[in-house]
Amino acid sequence: MEILFISIILLILGLTNVIAFKWAGRDRVRRVLSGVIVILLSPFIFKLSLDVISSFDPGGFGAAAVTLIYSTLFFINGIIIILIGIATSNVKKST
Repeated sequence: MEILFISIILLILGLTNVIAFKWAGRDRVRRVLSGVIVILLSPFIFKLSLDVISSFDPGGFGAAAVTLIYSTLFFINGIIIILIGIATSNVKKST
């Protein structure tokens, strides 16, 4: 069961990165903006994952722990996207 949760977390984080970097392209401002959007989505992800995971753990402590870990990873992912956006050079293609 733990492997299922870990694989779902990694899949969703990977899809978030793919969507953020596909939308941003090589634009520096868009990468920073996509990182901010990911950070702002963290509370929504916390609530959504708490609702989904709490159906598997009626006690509540395990669900809260997994949800907190996942939301923290999602938040850190947003910070990393922002740092990548800041470190990226804004190179325009010449057509």
